[in-house]
Amino acid sequence: MGENRVALVTGASSGIGRTIALRFGSKGMHVGIVARRKEHLKKVAASIEKSGGRALALPGDVRDATLAESAIKGLVDAWGRLDILVNNAGVGKYAPVEQLTEESFRNQLETNVLAPFYFTRAAVPYMKRQKSGQIVNIGSVVGLIGVPRGTAYVATKWALRGMNECWREELYPDGIKVAYVAPGYVITEFGGRKEDLGSTEAEWALSVDDVAHAVEAIVDQGPNSDIREVVIQVRDRS
Repeated sequence: MGENRVALVTGASSGIGRTIALRFGSKGMHVGIVARRKEHLKKVAASIEKSGGRALALPGDVRDATLAESAIKGLVDAWGRLDILVNNAGVGKYAPVEQLTEESFRNQLETNVLAPFYFTRAAVPYMKRQKSGQIVNIGSVVGLIGVPRGTAYVATKWALRGMNECWREELYPDGIKVAYVAPGYVITEFGGRKEDLGSTEAEWALSVDDVAHAVEAIVDQGPNSDIREVVIQVRDRS
């Protein structure tokens, strides 16, 4: 299982997306990787190839609807199918509601909600044709709760979770599974932080491997299993 599967991962130049793409590559998958930073994508692609997978770098801004169409078409043209789509690209900025700018809200909405919609819309016709497919939406634990200063980011993760639920009901008759992954605090570059596993946060926070592990379990589930949602909390919640 896995050697001939074709996957596409957005936000794959670093952090969670890069780790998911590398895991897929190590399983022998053909992996399309999407992100804005071309040089970072080249390095990820090289690592995938080195681990025994195949890689296709597809640089661009996920907020551009035409990128989703061209990236997925390019992947299918190259490898004939699309088995897995991981909507991982995301941005977040917390601010008091009276200080939240329209620009910040719009950027988070376009990246965290519209981009997954664009890529899913582009992927579904190919998956329907195959009568199979797995879509994984990387959300957040704040897609289940509200938090202070989280107006924009939390709203986008609730919206993504809502779309996930709609797609599950709409697409399962076509053999397409859809899952929402909701991690807690993960050590990544997200929000301008550094991906530093030597930081004090590493003593309690989630690693990118924790999230990739959950995604791997989803894409490798049995034919009669349909994982709806995986919530990954930090163990120490004191």
